[in-house]
Amino acid sequence: MKKVLSVCVLLLILFIPTHVWAVEFSIESTDIEAQLRQDGQVDVTESHTYEFEGDFNGITRTLIPKENTTIHNFQASEDGEKLKVKKEGNLYKVYRGGSDETVTVNIKYTVSQGVERFEDVAQFYYPFFDDSNETTYENMRITVVPPKPTDVKAAYGYDEAYETVETIDKGTVVFNLGEVPSEENGDIRVAYDASLFSEAPLTAEKPMLDNILLEKEKMDAEVAAKIEAREQWGGVAPVIVGGLLLIAVGLIVQAIRKKRMTGIEIKRQLSGNGRFPDTEMSLPATLLFTGGNLKASAIIASLLELVRKGNIKKVSDEEFELVSRETDFRHETRLMEWLFDEIADDTTFHVDDLDSYVKEKKNHEKFQGSFSAWKEAVRREVKQNNLTEKAGKIRWISGLSALLSFTSIFLFAYHSLFLWMFAVVLLFLFFLIFAVAYRPLNEKGRRIMETLTPLKLSDEWKSWDEDEQVPAFLYQIGAGKRKMSASFATSSQSNEWMIYLLLAETFQSGFEKADHQTAVSAAGTAGGGGGSGAGGGGGGSGAF
Repeated sequence: MKKVLSVCVLLLILFIPTHVWAVEFSIESTDIEAQLRQDGQVDVTESHTYEFEGDFNGITRTLIPKENTTIHNFQASEDGEKLKVKKEGNLYKVYRGGSDETVTVNIKYTVSQGVERFEDVAQFYYPFFDDSNETTYENMRITVVPPKPTDVKAAYGYDEAYETVETIDKGTVVFNLGEVPSEENGDIRVAYDASLFSEAPLTAEKPMLDNILLEKEKMDAEVAAKIEAREQWGGVAPVIVGGLLLIAVGLIVQAIRKKRMTGIEIKRQLSGNGRFPDTEMSLPATLLFTGGNLKASAIIASLLELVRKGNIKKVSDEEFELVSRETDFRHETRLMEWLFDEIADDTTFHVDDLDSYVKEKKNHEKFQGSFSAWKEAVRREVKQNNLTEKAGKIRWISGLSALLSFTSIFLFAYHSLFLWMFAVVLLFLFFLIFAVAYRPLNEKGRRIMETLTPLKLSDEWKSWDEDEQVPAFLYQIGAGKRKMSASFATSSQSNEWMIYLLLAETFQSGFEKADHQTAVSAAGTAGGGGGSGAGGGGGGSGAF
């Protein structure tokens, strides 16, 4: 028992989402200052303000060095008091525990060879975070300070840092990024005259300023093209969505019109002739078609139908004898094999055989398997009767509309037209479901449905001829709509269907109990980082 309990607890732990155990926090503000030195090294000071809910142990900072750079002298403090730091690869854990607090942690570190020097300019091109970051920065500001006041040759950012240069004052560049969502890039790039970094090693003997400015122009052109495309698609989106909406309305109108026309024809054909309608199908197939599913009551009705047809003979109220296996339908043969060969294992089926069979747990899965096989055989008969129309043309229109909708989803998402994208997603789901599921009933199917659906509860059949009463009564039993009680039977002892009522009452509890027990039994057995910023660098922030 203890082992079972231990396993259950372990499984519970494994299946609980990881975020349940995560520390609840937000990074309210982040200020990063990069002080550039003449020798190319960069002294970085970061200030992170965290707001925690619940207990916490500290914060984390992932720093992935850019190619050809190294990070060293990592330190952390709070209000001038040094904090413990543990390094795990590119992840730095800063220990500062507490509960329900707002904490500001200051971090310092040095990036060696953080400045790249060329013949004409030196640049600080660096990612302080990349798309491996799993936490949103609510308000980020990055300041780049040169060794001494000077002019700036170029200053801009990429992705989340694009067009975020707030001020440029005597060479000091301030990037005000504001909110930076998780899993985003945001490299910054600042270029100065190369003479300002005379002590830094030469990265390459070539000019770089023209390339830096050209890349900025290229990026501006790409952004302008995206904005223009977004505006164009913003104008086209209402036309596409409107057109798809009209098609959807047209499909619905056509489906309603088709149903109404078929209904008018069926009403013209139908006449109260006081007999059970000729469905050209077996009783189980008729039950499945009009009810959508076969319950345990359908087994009882199907068994009694075989009694009516003469395949099975009633020996007593609780016992039946198999007379003939020759039937018109495969599922009738399957039912007889199930009841007389599997459950009774004889040509005589007694109500106690069912109880004995179900008492053995090893038979539960077999019972459900045989039940499913019988239902599948009935389902094949329904399918063979072709009671629905293919509706190929209207479904093709819906399918092509779904394809157009699917394409539009990606186009609208690419151009950040999310409202229109959501509308097209709904239309896509409609077209897809319509194309797959739309199967209107043909005249034959509609006639069966219109005739038999009211008969599930109606007592109109009691005034019919006796040979027509039994099929109607068995249909009500199979549909589970007829209350089977002896008191109901004794009030009509002169009717033939009274015998079937008494037999149905005998088997009702047995089959329903067997189905429930076997169904239940059968069911029971069944924050690191990748470094995708400039030069492979990047990082992110978190807590633990």
